Amino acid sequence: MDVERGDRARLQDAYRKTTSALAAAARQCDQTAGAHSERVTKYALAIGRVVGLAPDELTDLKYAAALHDIGKIAISRRILNRLGRLTDEDLEIFRRYSELSIGMLERIEKLQLAAKLIKHHHERFDGKGYPTGLSGINIPLGSRIIAVAEAFDILTSNVPWRPAMDYKSALAELRRCAGTQFDPEVVAALFIVLADKYNIWNTSKGSC
Repeated sequence: MDVERGDRARLQDAYRKTTSALAAAARQCDQTAGAHSERVTKYALAIGRVVGLAPDELTDLKYAAALHDIGKIAISRRILNRLGRLTDEDLEIFRRYSELSIGMLERIEKLQLAAKLIKHHHERFDGKGYPTGLSGINIPLGSRIIAVAEAFDILTSNVPWRPAMDYKSALAELRRCAGTQFDPEVVAALFIVLADKYNIWNTSKGSC
């Protein structure tokens, strides 16, 4: 029994090291990434606990959040680091990166479910996202969580095209887009995570 526990511990450690190495490779490809993946993972896990994910589901979510940008390894740096508006052709190439993640991760048994979550994290709740146009609860819950966590981190980070928003403004923007771009329940879970620090309940609601 102790030997089995030791083997499991070594396997878990190997997966952690693999995840860290792959995430570091993705960061090297995108000059704007910084500690983005680490922050997205933190927010995603906090949301996952609020919505009641089981421990195994949280593990898959952790791997997916940490590696959600891994497909960018296969995207030209010219596209990733462009400051202006992408051409239609470049945008089409960029949108393939979540699908490219599947080919990189699906052969690693422990990361197969994480790969599925990554593939669909750019779907929209209203069905207007990519790569497959899934909508509502047909989008895997982990993907819906990563979408909100990633959007919140991008909104609250300095990026080449705009300065960072404060947390209250970023949460107001997520609330505005709840039900169209984002799952309203996942957005509400992020509000719960941050409600003690920010008074964000009475923000206006529009369309996205």
